[in-house]
Amino acid sequence: MSLRHPFGLLPIFVFSVVPAVCPKSVAAAQAPTTDTVKVHAAEVVVDAIVTDKHNRIVTNLKADDFVVYEDGVAQKLASFHLYRGAPLAKEQDPAIPVAAGSAAPVAPAKPSQPATLTILLLDYSTVELQNQKLVREASAKYVREKLQPNERMAVFALGTSLRFLTDFTDDRDTLMAALKTSDITGSAVAADRADLNGGISSGESALTRSGVAEPSVASGAGAASAGAGMGAAGSNAAEAMALKRIAAQYAALRSAMDRQQARELLTAIRAIALGVKHIEGRKSLVLFSQGVVISQLLWPDLNSVVDAANRAQLAIYSIDARGMETHTLSGALVQRDELTAALGPSENERNPLSQQDRMRATGGENVFDRAGQVGHDLPESSLRYLSNSTGGFLIHNTNDLALGLTRVSEEMRTYYLLSYQPTNQTFDGKFRQVRVELRVPQLTVRARGGYYAIPAGFELLSPEEYQVVAQWRAAEPGARMPLYLRAGAFREPGQDYRVPVIIEIPTAAVRFEKNGDMNRALFQIFGLVRDVHNNLLMRFGGRTQFNATNAEHEVLKAGNMSFLETLHLPAGNSYSFEVLVKDLQSGKVSRGESGLYLREPDPELALSTILLARDVEKSGRSGGQFLSAGDVKILPSARCEFHNGDNLIFYFDVYNARLQADRKTDLSVEMFLLQDGRRVNLNLTSYRLSQSVTEPFPRVTVARFVQLSGLAAGDYSLVVNVRDALAEQSQSAHASFTVVN
Repeated sequence: MSLRHPFGLLPIFVFSVVPAVCPKSVAAAQAPTTDTVKVHAAEVVVDAIVTDKHNRIVTNLKADDFVVYEDGVAQKLASFHLYRGAPLAKEQDPAIPVAAGSAAPVAPAKPSQPATLTILLLDYSTVELQNQKLVREASAKYVREKLQPNERMAVFALGTSLRFLTDFTDDRDTLMAALKTSDITGSAVAADRADLNGGISSGESALTRSGVAEPSVASGAGAASAGAGMGAAGSNAAEAMALKRIAAQYAALRSAMDRQQARELLTAIRAIALGVKHIEGRKSLVLFSQGVVISQLLWPDLNSVVDAANRAQLAIYSIDARGMETHTLSGALVQRDELTAALGPSENERNPLSQQDRMRATGGENVFDRAGQVGHDLPESSLRYLSNSTGGFLIHNTNDLALGLTRVSEEMRTYYLLSYQPTNQTFDGKFRQVRVELRVPQLTVRARGGYYAIPAGFELLSPEEYQVVAQWRAAEPGARMPLYLRAGAFREPGQDYRVPVIIEIPTAAVRFEKNGDMNRALFQIFGLVRDVHNNLLMRFGGRTQFNATNAEHEVLKAGNMSFLETLHLPAGNSYSFEVLVKDLQSGKVSRGESGLYLREPDPELALSTILLARDVEKSGRSGGQFLSAGDVKILPSARCEFHNGDNLIFYFDVYNARLQADRKTDLSVEMFLLQDGRRVNLNLTSYRLSQSVTEPFPRVTVARFVQLSGLAAGDYSLVVNVRDALAEQSQSAHASFTVVN
């Protein structure tokens, strides 16, 4: 019996994938493409900006003036270029002092300079409606005054979703039209959060007026139960307890809201970074936002986004929309406050908000945790961390953005490009600290702080996920779990396929944590999808857990834990799927591979992949659902291991059947078993399919079963032949399985 998650007593963990007609392995993959931090197979490329004591950009340095360290070890430069785009004005560049009678050393300009690429991201999901006008005005001013020849700009808006407003262009009219867009729906989330902020402030003020001590606001998933067991003595105490409960509920609700806002913003930045990573040179993302709270659950996502930006050479320049309301001009660009120090990576693992960093925060851990939920500075600190970690800076606390935007524009056009081959060639997913120093006094250099040693082909993984890859490669047999993987291909209207990816792990290989009558298993599951050239296209999965009572666990422990992800992929390509699973309680890891070719749709008779199953469950829904027949849900198997006496359930689709005048099919289905190329004597009944097809996409779903009996142990194939009597066409498909005694 299979253990499936998370549907009731028979848990199956569900993801998403798309159809292919023949589950054949993809041919040997070619070498992965390279990235530029940006990390080539054995080369690290770092862009650096140098300023003098007056904060002017210096452009006449040579390679010998730079020293690059990786994890404290000096590296030998492999290349050195000065990138100079179109100048903002005809000014003399600041230079280092040069002895009389000698020529100033100038770095060679890189030939055939690519266009400067700038992305404006208007984060309306965090910007309150009254501030959106300020964001649009600042953006428009930037376009009017700073857009230069050889500069191309794209505009995105993040509200309820990420919206593409205009492609890369140097046309000011097109950009100005895009910037007129506002997002009232997106700002509703920001308005809700502002209302909650006001509510908690009012509650705390009421506590103070009542003379009762201010509540200690809990945070996290259990916050809603804070104070539940406290007694009340007198009217003031009862009111205080009620206010504490309100504050706890508020903290829990706002924590969920903050996580959603942060996840959407990080996803948008990551999508932009991945979209521009193959374009040569430094790119700039100008982010207008009011900031987000990065909870502990999102630290891996934050690390992954920073790494993706650095690999794409995407510098993030954040503009805090809250600062635009301030009438006092302070204009601090890169000042580092204590919360930013706490949020920034630690020296060892570059893990934001490590225990050591948390204790450094003013007031200790409790004050920091409180600020993490109700403070004003943490959203701003997340902007500063994103900017500082990617070679940009934060503009805040000013309505006059001209100075900061001018500086952004200068940096987009003038920087040094250094590359080196690291002495440490081990790709282990760990953070490599990069430090750039100058041999010239009175100059300051700013560069990205490092990169994660994740090779090309795995760049969509977070550092934590790539550690699982590295662990699997180094694991002894006893530290590995069995994993079974199978993918199917089912056509959809248009040119896409629906691809179910089925993963199974023997339940006996999993460690369960027992707590009373419950047993809990925790997993980290992720998959990678690549094309025939080994280009990484997408990732899927995440952390999941399974809970079973003692009785359920006893029944199911001899079976398998099954997980399903359904993807949607375009036709006409070969795909490979790599899945890794880590049991977070035992530390054991497993890995599996599978491949599919998704054939271009044609008008001829065709079959989907045949999926096999041993188990079904009531779906509670009528027919028409994927992997369903009537109100029964098919639970497909990846292991496909059966015993005599089991029901062999098979599920597939027939496409492009010719229809009669009453829109009914005339199909005959013949089935038989093969073992070692020979037919096996098992009574498999042939049948005729004459059913109505009402949907525009002509598809007939077949879901039947046969009881296995009298079969010797070994490997078998179920062969299905379908003949369309009206079109006089036939098509065959097969699925493999194993019989065990």
